[in-house]
Amino acid sequence: MKKALLGSLAAVLALAGCNGKGGQTTASQSEDFRSVYSLDMQSLDYTVSNKAVDNENTANFVDGLLENDKYGNYVPALAESYESNDDKTEWTFKIRKGVKWVTNEGEEYAELKAQDFVTGLQHSADFKSGTKYLVEGLIKNFSEYEAGEVPFDQVGVEAVDDYTLKYTLEKPASYFYSLTTYGILFPINEDFLNSKGSGCKLGSPDLNACDFGIVDPSSILYNGGYILTNNTAKSIVEFTKNQNYWDAEHVYINKVTYTYDDGSDDHSIMNGFEAGTYTSASIRGTWSTEEFDKYMDKYKDNVYIPMTDGGTFSLAFNYNRRSFNNTNKTTDAEKENTHKAILNKNFRLALQAAFDRVVYLKQRVGDETAAKASLRNELVPTTFVQIKGEDYGKTVAKLVTEQTDVFGNSLDLSEGQDPYYNPDKAKELLAKAAAEAGLTLPVSLDLVTLSTMSFAVNQANSLKKSVEEATNGQILINVMPIDKDAYYAATYLASNGSESDWDISTAVGWNPDYLDPRSYLNIYSPVNGDQLTSIGLDGTSDPDNFQESDKAAMEAVGLFDYQKLLEAADAITDDLDARYAAYAKADAWIIENAFAISVQCTVVANTVTRSVPFVGPYSIAGQGGNKFKLRRIQKDIITNKDYYEAKEAWLAERAKSAKSASK
Repeated sequence: MKKALLGSLAAVLALAGCNGKGGQTTASQSEDFRSVYSLDMQSLDYTVSNKAVDNENTANFVDGLLENDKYGNYVPALAESYESNDDKTEWTFKIRKGVKWVTNEGEEYAELKAQDFVTGLQHSADFKSGTKYLVEGLIKNFSEYEAGEVPFDQVGVEAVDDYTLKYTLEKPASYFYSLTTYGILFPINEDFLNSKGSGCKLGSPDLNACDFGIVDPSSILYNGGYILTNNTAKSIVEFTKNQNYWDAEHVYINKVTYTYDDGSDDHSIMNGFEAGTYTSASIRGTWSTEEFDKYMDKYKDNVYIPMTDGGTFSLAFNYNRRSFNNTNKTTDAEKENTHKAILNKNFRLALQAAFDRVVYLKQRVGDETAAKASLRNELVPTTFVQIKGEDYGKTVAKLVTEQTDVFGNSLDLSEGQDPYYNPDKAKELLAKAAAEAGLTLPVSLDLVTLSTMSFAVNQANSLKKSVEEATNGQILINVMPIDKDAYYAATYLASNGSESDWDISTAVGWNPDYLDPRSYLNIYSPVNGDQLTSIGLDGTSDPDNFQESDKAAMEAVGLFDYQKLLEAADAITDDLDARYAAYAKADAWIIENAFAISVQCTVVANTVTRSVPFVGPYSIAGQGGNKFKLRRIQKDIITNKDYYEAKEAWLAERAKSAKSASK
């Protein structure tokens, strides 16, 4: 799982549009890549961290068993080949011989062996990986080891010999191969692990006595395409090509440099792009109309809108708020009134109907075409999987209209249009909510935003304007611009539900980990959902150990009913159409209840770049799309003609590739 962050490296790369056809650079040559970042890495422990801000970097430092090619296919990486048994409960990988672990100085340390993957998985369990839910209940006895019920040699991972790795699963999982691009299944050399402190010893974890994966280039070994050579907080991140990489001939960019940018200077990235300092830039909606038009005209032969990705960012509700540092509420009665409102389905639906997402997105991207291109209308992208040859989203839409009349007789969830914005419906739903929950109107909602990023403040004020106008001021949005450290502490970096200090937030984002709708929908599971903290809740697999206030909130919004839908879908392992249709019911539940309001993919904007399009790895799930391997940078700015021609060629070839892979 990847907790995504708007404005992170992922967002920057999305704007770069770096997947595609060659331009003026030969396959063996490339300029360096240079861009910006807004949040320091939190950890280099790639088996434990669940933060996109970490994964986007570490994906370049350590390879997995498989990786993505430029069409999104899963192809050999550290494994030369793999196979499964008929019911997909046993998976065997043949490890590539001669792969070298190297230090941050580029010195050879050891050869990669199958046992390193066993070590990596045990370490992830010992240190309570933020991604452990990916394999809990999936890899045999992993959960039992976590609970102290069995030794690790009974967990379903085995080094059969130095170059043969075998996983045994609790249940069939046809998607297991796509999990191998995610950090929890990455290898660790045990000798190196032990060298980083007594607390790193397998089976005897002590976070305070283990320096493996601390934010220091020397804290990990490298077997990927790049080595982290500089990581200076709030200053610079640099990684350099690993000359001992097993596939070095396909790493064309020699150096990647990110410079810290807090977003306070609205023109810094464009100025850097025009000076040749940065590889890509976007023409921003925060500029004046005259300035926006000037740059659009200046780059009329170069500007393009990138493709959308698998990330979904939502407007989230805090279902059990306990921290009130960021508020203008002065009485317990005001706080309780807001709490009652948020727990009411019709109130949440009213807010959704009052929220003009197109205008909201225009504040960042500047024009309606790009704003609509960024829209996402459900948590799982409508085309993520197919059900009986039809896009998944069509099944979800049909279920919603069968089960509620809120959206009329038909619902179109496809991207590029907004099926929810309806001020008249917002007033109607708010009236119902007030009567049902005994609300005192107006209801006030606290929304924190980054004070240093003008687009974030503008977007928050846009949300405020549309909601207050659509509800005649009966829903009030209290916009609270706060500094970066306070903002991240209350949102993206909150470690438990009680630290989520807001009523509504647009800082909740998710990128999928594997090719199954479960990767999105399980994030709100009351048992092990990774995004519970992001909505003010804390989950537990033991129903007797829920905090009473959390349990009450979950019952009030029907989250335990949602869990039953998840379990029913996950139990279907022999029929993918039936499995996906069952997950569509859970997706429909989110929409019917406005449990979280989907807003956008990772933002796409009018972009200019020197990054050659459609040559790099493509991935809608997992970490593969973050790799710089295969990518190339050219000296001249890409023309939009070249970009769109490359896109059409790529789409055609990808369709052929997918058809061939399905045979």
